[in-house]
Amino acid sequence: MFESIKKFFRRRAVRKYSKAVPTGIIPVSEISSANIVIDVEEAEWDVLKEEILSWGRTAGVKVSIYFFDFRKLGKNELLLTSIQTTVARNDLNWIGMPSYEKVARLIEDPCDLFISLVDTTDFAVDFLSKCSAAKFKIGRKAYEGHCFDMVISGKRNDVLRSGSCQVFSAIVEFLGKIAK
Repeated sequence: MFESIKKFFRRRAVRKYSKAVPTGIIPVSEISSANIVIDVEEAEWDVLKEEILSWGRTAGVKVSIYFFDFRKLGKNELLLTSIQTTVARNDLNWIGMPSYEKVARLIEDPCDLFISLVDTTDFAVDFLSKCSAAKFKIGRKAYEGHCFDMVISGKRNDVLRSGSCQVFSAIVEFLGKIAK
């Protein structure tokens, strides 16, 4: 019963904040801005961040990186990333939606590319993916409603939570192959 109520309010939130932006695969030459979401719980998230920023400089793309940090922090523990660009566990409401103030820039800014490198099916990732105003959306997990134009998943192994660095490399390689 409670799950069906949450599902109802989740669909309602997505309808409220989603934009009617036509999406599709576009070449790198037409990409001027990108919003990328990564998971701080990822083993090599800081290496991934540097790879993303390096790709942005090389490709001439203005990159904005947003972080998901759902770890339980101790009393003396601090966030590893900027508070303005990090969605933490306490930023989620009862249906799992991030506070609008925290993600407004990501949702409202019309950008050319949205990449979700988060390897979970949490509603927060689903919400951002569906509500982003990007023209081209790439993700790691397929969600109900087919919000991504392209889904690239990596191999799961026991040591790492996921292979986001490898998935990002595959995305960059694929983007390089797209011609006008």
